[in-house]
Amino acid sequence: MPAVPAAPPSYQPPAALVDLHILDLLELTESQERAAAALAVHQSTVSRSLQLMRRDFKLVPRLKARVCRHGHNACVQYLRLAYREHRLMAGLLRIGSDVLHHTLLLGLDGVQRVPPRFRSAEQWVELLRHGLLDGAILSSFSLAKPLPAEKEPVWAGISVLPLGSIGLQLVAQTPHTRGVLLPRRTTLPLLHKRLEAQGFEVQQQPLACQEPAAWLKRSRDRQLALPVVRELVGRRWLRSNRLEPVVDQPPLEERLWLLLPKGAGETTAAQGCWQGLRGRMVRAIAIQNVHPAAKLARSTQKCDGA
Repeated sequence: MPAVPAAPPSYQPPAALVDLHILDLLELTESQERAAAALAVHQSTVSRSLQLMRRDFKLVPRLKARVCRHGHNACVQYLRLAYREHRLMAGLLRIGSDVLHHTLLLGLDGVQRVPPRFRSAEQWVELLRHGLLDGAILSSFSLAKPLPAEKEPVWAGISVLPLGSIGLQLVAQTPHTRGVLLPRRTTLPLLHKRLEAQGFEVQQQPLACQEPAAWLKRSRDRQLALPVVRELVGRRWLRSNRLEPVVDQPPLEERLWLLLPKGAGETTAAQGCWQGLRGRMVRAIAIQNVHPAAKLARSTQKCDGA
């Protein structure tokens, strides 16, 4: 979970959609403070745009909603779809991911990143359908139920493009720990189930603390392990944070997919993004396959989320 650098401002939304752009980032980051940081603006700018959108488009907050908590109607839906088309015209897709897989997107051409968040599979799909995202990296651990190896998840109106399978490693400063820090159960239900079945004590990271530094601090303070994809975070990051593989962990192999709206999945930008992600996954899998620990993990049974 290395720190995530800000994306370069190579693309700017049209002036007519600036307030919508700010509202989108507010919905995706789930706080005015985090949205302001992601946009590199003052928090008052985020607040002002929110008030303008609520006034001009008669938005009513939906505090218990999973997405579009600041309000939604057909008018804003059409605006979001128009904004998506403008991004695609520029050869750009707004791709979401969780903290574990966000490094797959770093430096990838044609990707407008957003701050990473752990979400359930259904929530990723809702964000795509509402036009808040143009794509998302989905882990099999985010599914509600295990999926047979030969099957792909299916949602109406969504293209599901396979990226490959890779193993997670539990790492900690105290490698004999049996405690693990995970995101909320609703976001990675199958990872919770797998580790609890193996006798690990799972603690949940608060929703408000999703930045990598917050994960590291809580894991150190409570001597808890963290799940990582070692080939994505890199050995240097593990050494600098004094993290070692946990002893006697179960195999934690996951499948990854790129989710795209069917209308956008056939575009040059979408196909380029998919190929770029697949290339990075192929390299990471190749490294993992020659690593002794990875070979040991793959020699045992696969996890429920694979």
